[in-house]
Amino acid sequence: MDDIDELDMHEAQLRLKLYEEYRDAVKVFTYYVETELRAYLANEVNVEPHNAPGGLFFQVTLTDVWIYEAERINRFVPEVVVYSVNDVHVQRLKDEG
Repeated sequence: MDDIDELDMHEAQLRLKLYEEYRDAVKVFTYYVETELRAYLANEVNVEPHNAPGGLFFQVTLTDVWIYEAERINRFVPEVVVYSVNDVHVQRLKDEG
Protein backbone atom coordinates (compact mmCIF):
# COMPACT_ATOMS: atom_id res chain seq x y z
CA MET A 1 0.00 0.00 0.00
CA ASP A 2 1.43 3.40 -0.90
CA ASP A 3 1.17 6.69 0.98
CA ILE A 4 -1.84 7.90 -1.02
CA ASP A 5 -3.81 4.75 -0.24
CA GLU A 6 -2.93 5.07 3.45
CA LEU A 7 -4.01 8.71 3.47
CA ASP A 8 -7.29 7.85 1.73
CA MET A 9 -7.91 5.06 4.25
CA HIS A 10 -7.15 7.40 7.15
CA GLU A 11 -9.56 10.05 5.81
CA ALA A 12 -12.27 7.43 5.28
CA GLN A 13 -11.83 6.21 8.86
CA LEU A 14 -12.09 9.79 10.18
CA ARG A 15 -15.28 10.36 8.18
CA LEU A 16 -16.81 7.11 9.44
CA LYS A 17 -15.94 7.97 13.05
CA LEU A 18 -17.44 11.46 12.59
CA TYR A 19 -20.63 10.03 11.10
CA GLU A 20 -20.99 7.55 13.96
CA GLU A 21 -20.50 10.34 16.49
CA TYR A 22 -23.07 12.47 14.64
CA ARG A 23 -25.58 9.60 14.63
CA ASP A 24 -25.27 9.34 18.42
CA ALA A 25 -25.17 13.11 19.08
CA VAL A 26 -28.20 14.00 16.95
CA LYS A 27 -30.44 12.24 19.49
CA VAL A 28 -29.78 14.86 22.17
CA PHE A 29 -30.01 18.07 20.13
CA THR A 30 -33.02 20.11 19.03
CA TYR A 31 -31.70 21.79 15.86
CA TYR A 32 -29.59 20.98 12.83
CA VAL A 33 -28.01 24.15 11.40
CA GLU A 34 -26.16 24.32 8.11
CA THR A 35 -24.13 27.22 6.74
CA GLU A 36 -21.95 27.41 3.66
CA LEU A 37 -18.89 26.30 5.63
CA ARG A 38 -20.15 23.60 8.01
CA ALA A 39 -23.00 21.99 9.91
CA TYR A 40 -23.91 22.12 13.59
CA LEU A 41 -26.21 20.49 16.08
CA ALA A 42 -27.52 22.87 18.76
CA ASN A 43 -30.15 23.14 21.44
CA GLU A 44 -30.76 26.87 20.94
CA VAL A 45 -30.52 28.91 17.73
CA ASN A 46 -30.99 32.61 17.12
CA VAL A 47 -30.72 33.97 13.57
CA GLU A 48 -30.58 37.76 13.22
CA PRO A 49 -30.55 39.36 9.77
CA HIS A 50 -28.54 42.60 9.54
CA ASN A 51 -28.67 45.17 6.76
CA ALA A 52 -25.23 46.69 6.35
CA PRO A 53 -23.75 49.03 3.72
CA GLY A 54 -22.30 45.97 1.96
CA GLY A 55 -25.62 44.12 1.97
CA LEU A 56 -27.55 41.65 4.08
CA PHE A 57 -25.77 39.23 6.43
CA PHE A 58 -26.91 36.86 9.14
CA GLN A 59 -25.62 36.58 12.69
CA VAL A 60 -26.34 33.07 13.94
CA THR A 61 -25.87 32.38 17.65
CA LEU A 62 -25.89 28.72 18.66
CA THR A 63 -25.92 27.44 22.24
CA ASP A 64 -24.99 23.97 23.47
CA VAL A 65 -23.32 23.03 20.19
CA TRP A 66 -21.79 20.04 18.43
CA ILE A 67 -19.72 20.99 15.36
CA TYR A 68 -19.69 18.61 12.37
CA GLU A 69 -16.01 18.86 11.54
CA ALA A 70 -13.64 15.87 11.52
CA GLU A 71 -10.45 17.82 12.24
CA ARG A 72 -11.74 19.30 15.50
CA ILE A 73 -10.46 17.80 18.72
CA ASN A 74 -13.41 19.11 20.76
CA ARG A 75 -16.64 19.21 18.79
CA PHE A 76 -18.81 20.04 21.84
CA VAL A 77 -18.73 23.76 22.70
CA PRO A 78 -21.01 25.97 24.80
CA GLU A 79 -21.59 28.69 22.17
CA VAL A 80 -20.85 29.47 18.53
CA VAL A 81 -21.49 32.73 16.69
CA VAL A 82 -21.45 32.54 12.89
CA TYR A 83 -21.66 35.43 10.44
CA SER A 84 -22.86 34.55 6.96
CA VAL A 85 -23.75 36.44 3.80
CA ASN A 86 -25.21 33.23 2.36
CA ASP A 87 -28.20 31.10 3.27
CA VAL A 88 -28.46 29.62 6.75
CA HIS A 89 -30.61 26.51 7.08
CA VAL A 90 -32.19 25.70 10.45
CA GLN A 91 -34.11 22.48 10.93
CA ARG A 92 -35.94 21.42 14.10
CA LEU A 93 -35.10 17.81 14.90
CA LYS A 94 -37.54 17.14 17.73
CA ASP A 95 -40.26 18.82 19.76
CA GLU A 96 -39.16 20.84 22.76
CA GLY A 97 -40.49 19.95 26.16
